[in-house]
Amino acid sequence: MRIKAVWGFVGAAQLLGSETTSVKAGQVFDDVDEEYAHALIGKGLVEEVEADDILKVAKPKDTKPTAAKETK
Repeated sequence: MRIKAVWGFVGAAQLLGSETTSVKAGQVFDDVDEEYAHALIGKGLVEEVEADDILKVAKPKDTKPTAAKETK
């Protein structure tokens, strides 16, 4: 799995496929352990990057439900 760091953090170098444990925002990692990558995505520290370098991000809904109108 290919991921890109959104925030800087200290991680497991072996699972990231990195030489150092410190990660800087914007760093991209190839061939990261799937389970570890999903844990980092769940914490909001990284985002998954597809093969064509387009970020795959789940966005919350932009619309709000309409409020019920009061009747008198």
